[in-house]
Amino acid sequence: MYFIIETKEQLQKLPKVEKCFIDLVTLSEEAHPLLTTPSVIYYNDFSKGYIIPINHSEAFSIGIEDVNELLLSVPDLYCLDKKWHSYFLDIPHAIDVYFTILDEKNEIGDFDCYTPVHNEFYNKFKFQPDINNLIPISKHYERCECLFEMIQPFIGLERNSTWLNDYIEAYKWVEEQGIRIDEKVFDKYLEVFWKARSIKDGKIYSVYNLFNLTSRPTNAYNGLNFLAFNKDNSRSAFIPSNDVFVEFDFDGYHIRLIANLLGMDLPLDKSVHEELGRFYFKKEYLTEDEYHESKKITFRQLYNGVEEQYKEIPIFIRLNELIENLWKELGENGYVLLPNGRKLLKSITTPNKVLNYYVQCLETVNNTKKLLKLKELLKNRQSKVVLVVYDSILIDFSKQDGRRILEGIKEILQEDGYRVKVRTGANYNFSK
Repeated sequence: MYFIIETKEQLQKLPKVEKCFIDLVTLSEEAHPLLTTPSVIYYNDFSKGYIIPINHSEAFSIGIEDVNELLLSVPDLYCLDKKWHSYFLDIPHAIDVYFTILDEKNEIGDFDCYTPVHNEFYNKFKFQPDINNLIPISKHYERCECLFEMIQPFIGLERNSTWLNDYIEAYKWVEEQGIRIDEKVFDKYLEVFWKARSIKDGKIYSVYNLFNLTSRPTNAYNGLNFLAFNKDNSRSAFIPSNDVFVEFDFDGYHIRLIANLLGMDLPLDKSVHEELGRFYFKKEYLTEDEYHESKKITFRQLYNGVEEQYKEIPIFIRLNELIENLWKELGENGYVLLPNGRKLLKSITTPNKVLNYYVQCLETVNNTKKLLKLKELLKNRQSKVVLVVYDSILIDFSKQDGRRILEGIKEILQEDGYRVKVRTGANYNFSK
């Protein structure tokens, strides 16, 4: 059989297998997955690799639903970036090899398998929306064969599948909502590399990068860092598709995550920074300046080490014990087991850096759990989560969903001893 599968009959004659590797090539790898379509799919059953054309000028096309039927019949389906593939294929059982590599090596490494033809075309026509249709099928096949060779050492080493599937589901759900923009304000204050890459019909789409050591997602896409917008007029470019933005901001998130881990109760009727400020400044009520200074002091204790004058504060006594235990675990085992099940290998240089990595992972595990509960709550509702920025969650709220939905959101976010502050606005710059 040829390496190109061009008919449904040829597809059905492929041997039944227990495992396979796929790589889907879209018309443009530069475009957001919601703004492009498949070109070809590479399929390797661990004995031979094939190209299945979906929409390529060199071959007849096969319906992607027929390909999906084939893939659902394979028990162990491997790919690189399951979240991205799931925009085009219904493959809930797929195993993301990138995560396996992160688990094993604590880094992804270089997976550049582009041929000279790919590089030449991408350099000349990078933003052409159907660029991969111009590249010969044989070159796509050559690139995918290279990827297959690179992933083989990691097949069968996968773990943490339940957590990883939840993680992918939660952040894909958020990013696929998009955020409405005021295009005039956007063009005045912000600039992207290529508008068609991430903007369509008045919405901008971002991509959460999940392949980070601590699992804490990043979201820098098309020239914008969606997790680090300055608190200035540029935020006014982002507006609700419904009626109003509602932002839920976790109070003292990391210190509460640690307290929760240690089984310590922190007051829910006041800010952590107010409570700790009483110890720092030895007074019952803080001024506004003292409140902000209290936040800075707390961050220092978490990430630079507990200072001598604060070592007797109960939460910091327990924090020091946690740091010592994590450092001991790293020394004795050669790794620290993170809250998501990943092994943080012995390459971290300081005890506080280990704590930092551990808490970032704890934050992501907690966010994932809460996002999936919000997804269920908001099913069949107009209101959606449109942005997650570490310790805050932005809701595009529809008034027709009613106030009880907002109360339900707050209740989910405050479960297990967390506290959130709420603010609303007609755009993402809440002061305007």
